[in-house]
Amino acid sequence: MATITVRVRVVKQRFVTSAMLAGIIAVPMIAASAMAADVKITPELEFGSYAYWLRDNEQSAGLDKGLAALVTPSLNVGVTGNNLSSSFYLQNEAVWYKDEQRSHKSLTEYSWRNLATAYDKRLSFGLNAAGNHRVRNSQNGVFSDIITGSENLSKTTSYGANLGFTTLRTADVNAQLDLSYRTLRSEAPEVDDGSGDFDNDSYTTTLALGSAKRQSTLFWQFNGSYRKTERDARGDFVSKNANGSGGVPLAPGLSLIGRGSYEQNDNTSNFNNEFRSYGAGLEYQFGRASRINVTQNRYTTGNNDASQADTSGTYVGTEIFLAPSRRTTLSYNLDRRYFGRTANLQASYNMRFVSVRLALTDSVQTLSSLDEVFEDLGIFVCPDGSTQISECFRPPTNNYQLGTGESFRQLFDVELELSEQIIQRRSAALTVGYSKNRLTLSALASRSEDEYVESARLNERDTLSMQASWQLSSHMRLLLNGRYYEVDYSAEQRRDSNSSLELGVNRELNGNANVSASVRRLTRESTVDSFDVEENRVWLTYSHKF
Repeated sequence: MATITVRVRVVKQRFVTSAMLAGIIAVPMIAASAMAADVKITPELEFGSYAYWLRDNEQSAGLDKGLAALVTPSLNVGVTGNNLSSSFYLQNEAVWYKDEQRSHKSLTEYSWRNLATAYDKRLSFGLNAAGNHRVRNSQNGVFSDIITGSENLSKTTSYGANLGFTTLRTADVNAQLDLSYRTLRSEAPEVDDGSGDFDNDSYTTTLALGSAKRQSTLFWQFNGSYRKTERDARGDFVSKNANGSGGVPLAPGLSLIGRGSYEQNDNTSNFNNEFRSYGAGLEYQFGRASRINVTQNRYTTGNNDASQADTSGTYVGTEIFLAPSRRTTLSYNLDRRYFGRTANLQASYNMRFVSVRLALTDSVQTLSSLDEVFEDLGIFVCPDGSTQISECFRPPTNNYQLGTGESFRQLFDVELELSEQIIQRRSAALTVGYSKNRLTLSALASRSEDEYVESARLNERDTLSMQASWQLSSHMRLLLNGRYYEVDYSAEQRRDSNSSLELGVNRELNGNANVSASVRRLTRESTVDSFDVEENRVWLTYSHKF
């Protein structure tokens, strides 16, 4: 009989009790599921030979050219059972250079995700851990990698746990409770990026309650969240949010509704605000689930200065949800928060070959927690460790259930910053995915405005990215990757235009081996000439799965 020993290093004493209770619930489920689990192990080894020509005005005015060899072993393990899924991905990159100007580097990346469920998937328990090397400050180089920019990469690790409960879909009252803990550690890169080493711990609780049918005699909804982030160099950040609504029918399709909201953000020093609102109005319901409501609301806003009186006023709020078909949905909310008017929009359109996502959001949180926010923009399903669109696929249905080691994701990271600072972000993003016959394509256009509430900075970023794969023959693909970031750093009075274009051909030798040839050109054009960068690169790779 096999014995599994799990050792957990507890950083915060108050998390011990929660972890023990969660473990007591999860271990029996894991043990029972593991007996009938399917295990898939895929080792892979990749060899690459690179030639590069780099001109970095910040480092020197001359041309840096050289040759490099990259060896990348990786391991992908997936375990799938009736009530258990677990995936583990490990990769190491080791590079050697022909010249003596650069020294040998070795970087490791890993990802570990586990989910156990019970009671018809109403109860879930997850453990996760991840580690990689990434850019934390886009001013130091958006496209930095191990070949020519490892000095800009920060070693970042995280681990956490989550516990969730949800009612059955057939219940008269829907309820969902989620508890999570996460710690993130980030080390300063070789080239100082201004953030130093830091360690953040986050505790999050979210609760959603409400009647299952909005067409019932009395319908009501409540949503609440509490989040605390403990920071090293700055005060702890606490965010509280709650909102509720309810209504009674006046006539077929027409209801009288009331609503209220509460929000507080506090960093225990110079950033503390409180917002309250309540109101009433009418809601019109039509179709299977569509609705439009308009409310007249009154609000009160507190500010940082206790000597000043709270401000109050009135405003009109609107909520729209349209679902004309199973392929199309649109959700829009026009409301108010402590900083003024706010709008949120989520729209999706799905056909057999084309999918479109549109999102308009605003949020207030620390930069260290932004990678926990998953917007429904990932049109393609990708396995862990994938970097090319040719390794991903569009889900066959809108209700596709992810398999072990799979995730909905963008093929390029759009988050370029990482620090302890609190930001107020407004963002808009449009994603298009296409897959038919020989062509597979994913494109993203986004814009974001980040206001650093503790340091009076404002960054604006426009992003365009595209990844495409064209099937030339049954064993050969043409790959095209393009990225463009334009970032305006108001505090530094600097604007950077970063672009990267990569073209490659991939040839499948057999079911386990393939070879590829690629070229890439990247540039950074800055309003400050000393930050201009350009690089040309060509490389050959051979990979083999065992």
